[in-house]
Amino acid sequence: MTPEIDARFASLAAERIHDAPLRYYLWLPLARASDMLLRPRTEALPLDSHWWRFRSDPRDSSISLLLGAINLGYLLAAALGLARRRVAYAGLFVLWIVLRCGFLATLENPEPRYTLECFPVVCLFAAAGIARKPTVET
Repeated sequence: MTPEIDARFASLAAERIHDAPLRYYLWLPLARASDMLLRPRTEALPLDSHWWRFRSDPRDSSISLLLGAINLGYLLAAALGLARRRVAYAGLFVLWIVLRCGFLATLENPEPRYTLECFPVVCLFAAAGIARKPTVET
């Protein structure tokens, strides 16, 4: 990469940011965070890393979609647990997840594995979401 080519890319980037600042400062970071949280966790499995290419390997794509559905189920159960407000210090947990994902969303090339630290909190909220209200015996 020569300095001239780098300067042309910087000029193009500045022009695109100027033309659509909401896309650059809001929609792209939200899309990055959503991608990191919703992506199937297939990094450590012997599955095709291009899980969206169904024609090349339908078996691996199906397994990856199932894992993505399980991941989405955890997130929905966590949202339910958060809505029921059964977790002590829930605000601090949510703040930590928001700050973590907010920081990662500002990076140009974040990796989904960096959000794995959020999943113990997601599991905690999911457990609160699917647990029954304790009954008091007298």
